[in-house]
Amino acid sequence: MSTPAKAPSPQAAVVDLIGGVWAARAVAAIARLRVPDHLANGPRTVAELAPAVGAHPDALYRLLRAVSSIGVLTKAADGRFSLTPLGNCLRSDVPGSMRAAIASELDTAHWQSWGQLDDCIRTGQPAFNKVFGMSGWEYYRTRNPEDGRLFSENMSSMSATEVQAILAAYSFEGARRVVDVGGAYGAFLAGVLGTVPQAHGVLFDHPEVVALAGPALKSLGVAHRVEQVGGDFFESVPGGGDVYLLKHILHDWNDDECVRILQCIRKAMAPSARVVVAEIPISEGRQSSFAALLDINMLVMLTGRERTPEEYAALFSRAGLKLASVTPTESPMALLEARAASG
Repeated sequence: MSTPAKAPSPQAAVVDLIGGVWAARAVAAIARLRVPDHLANGPRTVAELAPAVGAHPDALYRLLRAVSSIGVLTKAADGRFSLTPLGNCLRSDVPGSMRAAIASELDTAHWQSWGQLDDCIRTGQPAFNKVFGMSGWEYYRTRNPEDGRLFSENMSSMSATEVQAILAAYSFEGARRVVDVGGAYGAFLAGVLGTVPQAHGVLFDHPEVVALAGPALKSLGVAHRVEQVGGDFFESVPGGGDVYLLKHILHDWNDDECVRILQCIRKAMAPSARVVVAEIPISEGRQSSFAALLDINMLVMLTGRERTPEEYAALFSRAGLKLASVTPTESPMALLEARAASG
């Protein structure tokens, strides 16, 4: 009979947490350097990789050795590095790529902001604004548009798995004009349109985001069915929709800001239209650690938070809407459907 594995000591568990932070940042670095892309055609040595990715050979070797130790790469006896399945999903050209996700979520802006978490907890205010003197949205639009594009790519790439889970759980049957509010490059909208061939869509986001969405919409096969509209969802949203999508939008904003967005939608929508909010609801009871930690990310980076279904219902009510249903999915996401409140 085998002896059960001994649980790590509390001290060892803390060391593992520290190592986890380092590991995540190291993996983000190889993603940003596009190392997995350069290994797509087979193993390569550091001498071959360093000039290709613009890196110092010795420093790159130490990085690749580190990420190999956690299963992202493998190192052969001849010194060549190759991709594991985990490393392969960090390529930029594979379905379900996670390159943009880890590169964006662990970029310099996030890293520096999370370094101010203590102060953020003391004040209740976002750390990002203190560190950079502007909101995250302004930073990505004006100071670092390249990381802004990576952030938008992240939102789209992470949508793939979430969208499939959403479409398996919730029916958009009967939709005719679907407005994706804050829809980035249109991955969610394209998924919805794929289930309702008779529908047309409106992709609505900041003008500079929408301007870059054309190639993605074309690759998704829906460009001919989508109108691209730039604007500010705090001011107005396109009218005439019978379905309004909000995926990972409301959690970015505080309660009053959410109500402003929802009021703009309420004003634009027809009486029979529905608002479909896709978020990761949080529970005051047992919950996933990801949801709870995502809530802290919202606290650090933005003015938003993760919310319970009851808290979303309260936001809907303030905007003249009412919560009609909550539909769980096989992913952490859930669909909160709202309709116009009567009276």
